[in-house]
Amino acid sequence: MSEHTPQPLSPEHRDFFERFKSFWANPTGARVAEIIAADATIHFSGQGTFSGAEYVNVMRGLLDSMPGLEVTPLDCAGNGELLYIHWRTSVTIANQKIEYVGVDRFRIAQGMAIEEYVIFDSAVLQTGG
Repeated sequence: MSEHTPQPLSPEHRDFFERFKSFWANPTGARVAEIIAADATIHFSGQGTFSGAEYVNVMRGLLDSMPGLEVTPLDCAGNGELLYIHWRTSVTIANQKIEYVGVDRFRIAQGMAIEEYVIFDSAVLQTGG
């Protein structure tokens, strides 16, 4: 069994995590550009793959279609240029409160995300039909 010693977050990762928390304290489509590079590649569970520039409108659409969406960053870990952020989401859909957790895996360069995987079980968003 190998022993893993957690490494402290780099200053770049700490800064990005603080900006990620700030984004979710007051999320808007336009604020995506504060943390995601326009030429980034985004892989989003249930939404497909798109550029960072396209993510502005994707996020705007998600926020408009899910009023009251709350994302709470819980913790994070870094590994080289990769940063993993664990979060919890709460949203009401069809008068039903849904809570779920997920992880974003970012590739960070010069303080901006150049790649993001938004990973969660998107089936939780399906309402009974």
